[in-house]
Amino acid sequence: MSEQLDADDFDELDAFFTVFAGSSIEDVTYAKVFWSSVTLQPPLESRLVSASISQRLKVAGDPQPSLEQSTPNKAEEEDLLETAHRRQRAAEKQKYLEMAKKRQDIMALLKKQREDRIKKEMVSRPYKPRKRDKPERSDSRSPPEQSRQDAEEVRRLI
Repeated sequence: MSEQLDADDFDELDAFFTVFAGSSIEDVTYAKVFWSSVTLQPPLESRLVSASISQRLKVAGDPQPSLEQSTPNKAEEEDLLETAHRRQRAAEKQKYLEMAKKRQDIMALLKKQREDRIKKEMVSRPYKPRKRDKPERSDSRSPPEQSRQDAEEVRRLI
């Protein structure tokens, strides 16, 4: 197996691989094996798929009821649901009663504040100046007769 490669073969290999000039085909094959073994592989973490790393989580098995847990019958389920419904309605009723109480407190506070304000106004009423009745304003537009008379009076003064 000591055949020599032709120059044409070397030119073809030169384009794709590292070629050892004047080497036999057997030497070239050994060189290829050597260089491919020396080539570093990418780190395991950077590969998309690896046989050594489990890629998926384990599938959960079917839940099997244990002997300790007995499934309640229909009557027990209905009783549980009814009890839960009663508790929920009681909690809602309590919430609305608290809201009504808060509203009554607010209304009482507003009423008290209004009464205090009125009481203060009554105390200060004698000391406030009285509003005078303003005379009615005459209409800015006077009838044409009046405007003529006014114009004549002005002319006489001049």
